[in-house]
Amino acid sequence: MRNLLSFSALFLLLGSSEAFATNPFSNFRTRARVKQSNPQLRDVGETVVDPLATDADIQQEPPITFTSSPTTEESTALNPSEQTLRSKILATDSEFQKSLPDTRSYRVISLPQNSLTVLLASDPQTDVEAASMHVRAGHFDDPPHRAGLAHFHEHMLFLGTEKYPREEEYEEFLGRNGGMSNAYTDMEDTNYYFNVAPLDHDDDDDEGGSSEEEKDDNMNAEEKNGKSKKVRHGTSAALAGALDRFSQFFISPLFDESMLERELRAVNSEYLNGRTADNWRNYQMLKQGASKEHPFSKFGCGNYNTLTNGGDPSLKNENDGNSGEEESANGSTAVEFGGGSSPREDLIKFWTDKYHAGNLRLCVVGRASLDDLQKTVEQAFGGVRPPPPGFVANGIMDRIHAGKLQLPSPGESH
Repeated sequence: MRNLLSFSALFLLLGSSEAFATNPFSNFRTRARVKQSNPQLRDVGETVVDPLATDADIQQEPPITFTSSPTTEESTALNPSEQTLRSKILATDSEFQKSLPDTRSYRVISLPQNSLTVLLASDPQTDVEAASMHVRAGHFDDPPHRAGLAHFHEHMLFLGTEKYPREEEYEEFLGRNGGMSNAYTDMEDTNYYFNVAPLDHDDDDDEGGSSEEEKDDNMNAEEKNGKSKKVRHGTSAALAGALDRFSQFFISPLFDESMLERELRAVNSEYLNGRTADNWRNYQMLKQGASKEHPFSKFGCGNYNTLTNGGDPSLKNENDGNSGEEESANGSTAVEFGGGSSPREDLIKFWTDKYHAGNLRLCVVGRASLDDLQKTVEQAFGGVRPPPPGFVANGIMDRIHAGKLQLPSPGESH
């Protein structure tokens, strides 16, 4: 995990703005998400659809072919349309300043479909493969009527996507491959990351439909028939599968209405548990002393009341799965969202406004070559939405490059 964080930190220094400088060890804003292996893992669905796209949008979008950057020999055989789909290489391995013990190879690319910037790190000797997605959006971006929305949004992304709608799909896959995941929400940033063991297995094994004994019998039968076990080249099955599931957070999350109530209560419990921690208390004291006009004064964690815009969790009892007002077994009344309102529309708006390639930076480390890692990333993350027209990130270097900010000349008075 320390290697993953160091790679993420390294990537944030590569041309990104000061808005990406954040503390990954902000414990009071970190929620562990470690799940155990599930032998009955099954993939659900194969269609990726943007939940916010209209039918017209879907019909008008042409199919996209994902192509890795070719070698010099291969490039001469590409036609002009294929060449336009090549990732742009922003930095090669020779341009990195590395310490003497560092034998890894690095590359920074910009994906052709959406200009997503990605740092790739190839380490054939690593026993941990990992990825981290950094988002330039945090609780400073919470709307006034939904304090803690960025934090709640982070929770909800783990609970199903269009391609993998089953809630535990992502974390069960990581558990099956010796990995784990985590995320944190900070003031101006949100970070999601995972790691897996560099395991290879047949696609059929991912389905979890066969017992270990059946798999052993099949392998023995193949050996008797002179058939060798399939050898996989390139990105490991564990990393490729994890990246495919991980990428859907940023392509087609569900924000399932049926899961809102339970996750609201999870955030509320996090808030209640943190109130007695000294670091939470110190942090809130700093916020109380800040100007109310500055976003630092915002309540970043959020609780049931703020996230439902006035809801009271005590008004919601055992009828959590029902909508509207219904009479419970003990005669009390169950009120949807405690009398407040659903945050789903604001979740979708937050994701739409903030979770596009202009605000995202991805870092991936694996055993595979840089070319293989690049191909896997292009396939998995090509569906991320590009930044909106005219988008300029809110960082000093970004604004300078866009001509929105000009540094004073040497000797010029301030």
